[in-house]
Amino acid sequence: MSNNIATVGSLAPDFKLPCTPLGESAKTEVSLGDYRGRWLTLIFYPRDFSLVCPTELTAVSQRIADFQRQGCEVLGISTDDVASHLRWMNSPRSQGGLGGLNFPLASDVEGKVCEAYNVLVPWQRIAMRGLFIIDPNGVLQYQVVHNLSVGRRVDEVLRVLAGLQSGGLCPENWSSSDDVLDPTRTLGPGSMLSQYRIEELIGTGSYASVFRAVDTVLQRTVAIKVLRPQAGNRPDAALAEARAAAALNHPNICTVFAVDGSEGVSLIAMEYVPGRPLSKHLERGKLPLELAAEVGRQIALGMANAHAHGVIHGDLKPANILLGSTTVEEPGMNGQVLDWTTDSGRWTPETLRVKIMDFGLARRDPRLARPEETAEWAEGESSGISGTPSYMAPEQAQGQPLTSESDVFSFGLVLYEMLTGKRAVCGDNVLTVLRRITSLDAGQFASQVPAPFDHILCRSLSLDPARRPSMAEIAELLGAQSTAFVAECGESSVSNGLV
Repeated sequence: MSNNIATVGSLAPDFKLPCTPLGESAKTEVSLGDYRGRWLTLIFYPRDFSLVCPTELTAVSQRIADFQRQGCEVLGISTDDVASHLRWMNSPRSQGGLGGLNFPLASDVEGKVCEAYNVLVPWQRIAMRGLFIIDPNGVLQYQVVHNLSVGRRVDEVLRVLAGLQSGGLCPENWSSSDDVLDPTRTLGPGSMLSQYRIEELIGTGSYASVFRAVDTVLQRTVAIKVLRPQAGNRPDAALAEARAAAALNHPNICTVFAVDGSEGVSLIAMEYVPGRPLSKHLERGKLPLELAAEVGRQIALGMANAHAHGVIHGDLKPANILLGSTTVEEPGMNGQVLDWTTDSGRWTPETLRVKIMDFGLARRDPRLARPEETAEWAEGESSGISGTPSYMAPEQAQGQPLTSESDVFSFGLVLYEMLTGKRAVCGDNVLTVLRRITSLDAGQFASQVPAPFDHILCRSLSLDPARRPSMAEIAELLGAQSTAFVAECGESSVSNGLV
């Protein structure tokens, strides 16, 4: 018997108790560990042969198939001994008995388990009525304790069980045939989620929405990504993403502060960076060459740092690259976010800050991970094809394992789009896009851009991953080009405030 006290969200107190055998089972002892991997409903009741207990336990017994269909076992517990349980189970209902039962009854004669679950009435040495639902990992997810004279409806227990298993937010009238609530649609300015006070929606996607918020504990502005339960997100997948990004500390990578799911909503708290995604800037057309060189350099620097730590992005694209400023702390100048493509006189390599966001498919590079890290990062791994089709590497489109070279190919597609204003790979459907990626002619794309960008594209877009340059090498090449642009334009730049 463990010494911990039952608390929702924590491991349920362990136990080992004598019990009545069930069916052909000869087991006369039961423990919490016996139910690991399955849901468990614990029903504490006052005593055998009481007035209300037979109706409640019999009702649950009659619906045991419904519990089992939901992957849940049931166990009753009281302070009566096993002999009393057996007499009660075998006595006919006309004599106050159960007339049989489809789940076992455990005996907590000393009351230690009842005490650990906060249901013990010490002066009577009996249990109050308590219902506890424990998940397959042994974590207590639901508890209710109430007056001795009131029974519980089985339909409500099954409804609560289904709601817990849904992993989403369920209103009071929710049923298993209903959708769970989408928190991204109900949150608005002033809403509180954990310690974060929502200020405004700043972005939305197919599986999550991002809000600007205030961390009321640390008194700082943050961005929080709130996941939609309907998108098939799992808390462990969100945690894997956060672990990947949180392991990195670089000026060109958005810092992850925390992961929180304490209120039933999976969220990731991140550094808030005033600015707009590169994808929004590209809607206006291509970037000036000097700006494309500097944006590309900073992307490459951030990704080089990630790769040095064995972390692959897996979904590098313009929508996941934010252009901000080191000199603007609020959402923008005079209420407007800077448009770097038209306000070229306002940026320098020192004031432009590029941030890589959403390591949504991030995982460890298997070639760099130590053997003991495999299990830790396995939950973030995706089988089959994952990513955004138009920015996939050929090996990614074929469902092969990702490597750092896969990110390099995606970078090449982004660089081409910055230089030309055109998406490199388009198609009427996903299959067409994937087919074009796997047969892409790097030379054809390289011929459309000036030197030295052509050299970078020719290598980055190679179908052979081994021929692609490293991100560190790309950063060095673009750094030299960015410096050359500044030197070439230095005299005119002084007049328009560029440097």
